[in-house]
Amino acid sequence: MYMQDTSFIMEVSSSGSTHNSGKTKYQLLLIADLRKEIGMALRLDPEKIAAEIEKIGFSCQHCGKCCRRAFGDNRVAVIPEEIEKIRDHTGLSKLEVAGPLVPEVSSPAEGDDENENAGDEGFSGTGAGEDSSLSDFPGFLELLEEDIDSEGNIHAFGWMVRRKRNGDCIFLEKGTNRCRVYPVRPMLCRTYPFYLEGLKLYTCECEGLGCPISREESRILAEALLFRYVSELEDMLAMYEKFENFEKGDKGPEIARKNAEKGTCTYIVHDSNGAVKIID
Repeated sequence: MYMQDTSFIMEVSSSGSTHNSGKTKYQLLLIADLRKEIGMALRLDPEKIAAEIEKIGFSCQHCGKCCRRAFGDNRVAVIPEEIEKIRDHTGLSKLEVAGPLVPEVSSPAEGDDENENAGDEGFSGTGAGEDSSLSDFPGFLELLEEDIDSEGNIHAFGWMVRRKRNGDCIFLEKGTNRCRVYPVRPMLCRTYPFYLEGLKLYTCECEGLGCPISREESRILAEALLFRYVSELEDMLAMYEKFENFEKGDKGPEIARKNAEKGTCTYIVHDSNGAVKIID
């Protein structure tokens, strides 16, 4: 069954009291660098990337470790278009699919057998009480202090797929290690354990590395990697072009702390579509 979403979401006006108009010199330089990198990324040769992939080797072992928090940072960043595809596939709301992209923290439920399979019966949403909130993690506000405005809103730059209370992906199927949204899985999942950064190919830790891979499979993966790389850069560029500075104040972190003690966090999430305010 699909869970009813109980989180609150609203658009943030560009003329809101927490924002200042204009961009800093650093922001303008960042935008210029992103445009330059996109241009260079579009000129990358997929055949050369495919050759690198073939040399490294890869075959998915279907172990599900990349989806589980116990084996490392399993956050899956997603752009708005990816969220919409998952929504169409599942019937879930935006906030049931994804939440604010925030730093990785140690899960209080890590290794908790009672919560290991929370949410496996159907899709877990934010109102299900089975996915993790930053208010569950001690010390998380210190990590985000620079991103808290004068009204106690936590500013996040992008979205990530929701996780269960034990940190595992909400779409990981119990017992099978299968993905419930495999046909529309995010680009990060499609290309794991490879990624492109600074025009270079890198790998994440994965038991499937070093296994034989065909030239054709390498080409398909290389093309997917290039598409992901450019899509994420373009999304980031659009986000920073729309982003407006927010005011900070001494009272902001204290307001955020009091909200967290009540079990809620108020975020302003910035993405390529602008900014939205959510209470999670």
